[in-house]
Amino acid sequence: MSTLQEYGEINQDYLAQSFAKQYDSQRGYGAAMHRLLTQICNGESWQKLASSLFNGQGSYGNGAAMRVAPIGAFFAEDLDLVVKQAQASAEITHTHPEAIADAIAVAVAAAWAWRLKDSLPSKEDFLNLVLPYVPESEVSAKIHQAVNLSENTSVQLAAAILGNGTHVSAQDTVPFALWCAAQHLDNYEEALWLTVSGLGDRDTTCAIAGGIVAVSTGVEGIPTAWVQAREPLPKGDRETITLFRPTGPKELALIKESGDSEFPPRLPEQPIFYPVLNEEYAAQIARNWNAASTDTGYIGYVTRFQVRAEFLSRYSVKTVGGSIHQEYWIPAEDLPEFNRNIVGLIEVIAEFRQSTT
Repeated sequence: MSTLQEYGEINQDYLAQSFAKQYDSQRGYGAAMHRLLTQICNGESWQKLASSLFNGQGSYGNGAAMRVAPIGAFFAEDLDLVVKQAQASAEITHTHPEAIADAIAVAVAAAWAWRLKDSLPSKEDFLNLVLPYVPESEVSAKIHQAVNLSENTSVQLAAAILGNGTHVSAQDTVPFALWCAAQHLDNYEEALWLTVSGLGDRDTTCAIAGGIVAVSTGVEGIPTAWVQAREPLPKGDRETITLFRPTGPKELALIKESGDSEFPPRLPEQPIFYPVLNEEYAAQIARNWNAASTDTGYIGYVTRFQVRAEFLSRYSVKTVGGSIHQEYWIPAEDLPEFNRNIVGLIEVIAEFRQSTT
């Protein structure tokens, strides 16, 4: 996501360097990706390296598809741009036409998942919306097969027909992952249980299906226990600071409209935006203020998000009470830049309701 936040598009050189900086030799990459990322770290050209893999054919593995869903969400209103940006993202590591078709299919699926989140289509309709944007390929042929599978098709039969990642190739993985996602666009947990029950390369198929469905459900659709059990997210190219903000239903609705990516502009009588530094303080405000107000319908929420430390360094931390009552004072005119420095999504982590009876 950092290249999208920094440039508003896929900057291939920036993204290649980002991959290199975050490369971890202990991760389960394929041998070709281990070599490629190591060589990029050593200053070699990603263009030459990626196109030379597998005797000049390029890789048709699944890495490009596993990471591409955010591109679909980011450019969801322009599907032609989704295709262009997905291809640009894939080419850094996967230049084979099947891998590029693979990435385009997932990105377009994520875009449609976002666009149709309030009026979910059938499995057939969803996949048929994706197909026109996928280049002619084995990937597209198998997505056609997925469209034609009956409603009674078991996950085991679908995996046998479409593949389940066992062959570690784009064409053996993405059609099945899309079929699974299309069954449960409104239910992240069910989508992943369906996907994992198809066996095969389960971390890959679940990453792809989960990336698509999460765009539709939002982060709140991911079970809390799963979020708590995951490993810490990488910080990316820049250090971030975790902040919290208590809010009410109206502001939360505007946050949702932005794709959980930014806070709405301040009103004329609100010259300062106040994010706070710890959950306890945010919960106090949400419970004792937001949830106690008729203006909010007696509902308060706590949101959590990450902001680049470099940006926040221009502001001092204000202590406005006890030791937990720490916050930043962001002038309203700085809020657009503040939003651009949010890394990842704004998530709701607590809700408070006060009985009116």
